[in-house]
Amino acid sequence: MSKKNILIAWIMIACVLGLTVCKEDNPEIEPGPNDDEEVIDPVEEDDEEILPLPTSLPPEIYSPSRNITIYRPIMVDYSSSVPVTSWRSEKTRILPYIVGFKADTTAVKYKSVINKYGSRIDKPRQEVTGRFYTKKINGRWWIIDPEGYIHYERSTTSLRKGSSERNSVAWNTRFRTDERWMQITQEELAAIGFHGTGAFCTNTYQTIQEHNKKHPDKPMTLTPSFGFLTNFRREYNYAYPGDISDNAVGLVYYTGWEQFCVNYFKTALAPYINDPNVLGFFSDNEINFSSTNSRILDRFLKITDPDDPARRAADNFMQAKGATTVTNALNSEFAGIVAERYYKGVKEAVKVVDPGMMYLGSRLHGTPKYLQGVVEAAGRHCDIISINYYSRWSVELETSVAEWETWSDTPFLITEFYTKALDTDLPNTSGAGFAVRTEKDKAYAYQHFTLGLLESKNCVGWHWFKYQDDDGSDNSGHPANKGIYDNYYEMYPYLSKFMRDLNYNVYELIEFFDK
Repeated sequence: MSKKNILIAWIMIACVLGLTVCKEDNPEIEPGPNDDEEVIDPVEEDDEEILPLPTSLPPEIYSPSRNITIYRPIMVDYSSSVPVTSWRSEKTRILPYIVGFKADTTAVKYKSVINKYGSRIDKPRQEVTGRFYTKKINGRWWIIDPEGYIHYERSTTSLRKGSSERNSVAWNTRFRTDERWMQITQEELAAIGFHGTGAFCTNTYQTIQEHNKKHPDKPMTLTPSFGFLTNFRREYNYAYPGDISDNAVGLVYYTGWEQFCVNYFKTALAPYINDPNVLGFFSDNEINFSSTNSRILDRFLKITDPDDPARRAADNFMQAKGATTVTNALNSEFAGIVAERYYKGVKEAVKVVDPGMMYLGSRLHGTPKYLQGVVEAAGRHCDIISINYYSRWSVELETSVAEWETWSDTPFLITEFYTKALDTDLPNTSGAGFAVRTEKDKAYAYQHFTLGLLESKNCVGWHWFKYQDDDGSDNSGHPANKGIYDNYYEMYPYLSKFMRDLNYNVYELIEFFDK
């Protein structure tokens, strides 16, 4: 941020601090809520039970940010340990305390400007193709929906039935049939601004499609997920390279990879071909292109069989580089070469079978999303780069997100993020998401993180992980509070309100940040 912009920002802060004095002189300025008064949403009467807002700190410039925005921070405690052994406290940004932005959370207003996909109908219409696609408009990436309207993705993953006894009883009591379940769930999610589904809707994808056929005016978009590498290995009865599952992506050097991708696309993805409600698909989940303590180049070089195709690829790379020692730079470059072969194989199959379907990649996580070579390769062949984003309280706008934009002129979609509240009946003994003390903190974390994503011009949306809390045998029998819904199929009230308020204002917030 330049010295001039910093000066302007501090002048803005000075004006904010003087609002109580100068409001009569400038009636267009709307002050944020005072710390000592209850703020009641005039639209929803039941909101009175879950307000007032938390106490805020004095206004300041938000950071990390690529814009000059002033906000009033609140403090939220979070923990990354499982089980929780220590806490950190972090400044957190929520919608009501963004200075200069006035949110409209009325359902009537929201529904008047969106279509059945949650896309914005009062903005210039783009080319109508009958499918979802991406387009950069005035420097910002958008998804364009089948009707030609700009679309910002807000969906939830893992829309499926739970496995515990109480979950089954609650499902049968509330829904009784799949059709009723889909109809009610679509209406409830759309009412808080979620209009589709993400990965892991196991055994539910066809149920969603059946709902969409019966209710074409109220669809839920789909992003089905597959296991290309696993099924390739099974199809050809291959062992993992070096007999290590972390080396699965090395299979792309084995005979038959490219043709398998075409055949697998024709069969596994057959139900989704030419379906206008399919946003796109994931080919795999969280491929280990490298991890913090396990670089892919090191792993391939350690394969004992010198004739293994993955080992030969690593040997040839080192020889071409004239290198005898693996460095992080060499590892990133090699990971990119492997990723290139992987993503290209899948994308070429898409072109053959259903060129109108968007390819959303493999849901990068951990180290791979920070490897330049991997991101560049994904950007060359994916319509959208999918990223599972954990271990950061705030979106890394000034560093990693800026690098993704530099490395690849391709938009990204956050396909997993969440926090776990401790004030539930679940032990939270698993999961990559941060733990927070209360459901209210979980609601604040949702707004804080998504506000950061909205600032980025190369982000086209997010998928919350997940639809419902873990229970029973879910997540290998390690229950955790991850869901929008509890295990009685009831939405968490405070979380759903804060999700709704943010989701209803997505397009206005983008305009606000882009000014």
